[in-house]
Amino acid sequence: MKISIDTTVFETFPDFTRHVLVAENVANNAGPQALPELEALLRDREREARGSEAFADIKAHPMLAIWRSAFQRFGVNPNKCPPSIFNLIKRTRSGKDLPFVNPLVCIFNVISLGNCIPAGGDDLDKVIGDICLRPAAGDENYIPLGQPDHLEHPEPGEIILMDTGNRDVFCRAWCWRNGHPSRIEPTTQRVAINLDYLGTLVPFEEQCRVAEQAAEYVRRFCAGTTRIFHLNAENSGFAL
Repeated sequence: MKISIDTTVFETFPDFTRHVLVAENVANNAGPQALPELEALLRDREREARGSEAFADIKAHPMLAIWRSAFQRFGVNPNKCPPSIFNLIKRTRSGKDLPFVNPLVCIFNVISLGNCIPAGGDDLDKVIGDICLRPAAGDENYIPLGQPDHLEHPEPGEIILMDTGNRDVFCRAWCWRNGHPSRIEPTTQRVAINLDYLGTLVPFEEQCRVAEQAAEYVRRFCAGTTRIFHLNAENSGFAL
């Protein structure tokens, strides 16, 4: 299996970096009662987001504005289809606690809220071919998360994460909405976690520190083994 970013993405976004954390042999079936420390981390990140004056004008926050601008550049209205991190912070600041879905999803949310970045993952055992981030042709198949009987197609040119083996879309509009086929479940044992950065607001060394922190959380709370791959314009893919 290969995980890659199509070169056309870097033609428009040359400063995009994706850190892919591959975790294997994970145990993902524990609830919050068994992992109170992990749930406490999530609640801490929620309190920090609610209390931060930096999010008073959420659309103007530099780390969020850069993603809204990127969506507009590839033809997606960020008001209608907001980046995942925008929705996460907006929901948190409304006073709603995020659910503890499972340990891996909780880790995604801790990292996202704590660093103001999109973070998500895909179950590698559900992949048929390769995983590629690329512009959509428009005929790929997208089944929204939690709606297994609903089928959509992305807009041509929309950046999607897809399975090249069956053309299933794992995530629409780069980091807007996850798909059902690659969902993370309590039975998930192998996962690719994506941590995305646009622009130069966060130094590469700090990005790597965040990726290492995510890996440490996976090892601590899911007992898995981890490897980290850094993808950019000079290194756009790797094989597992």
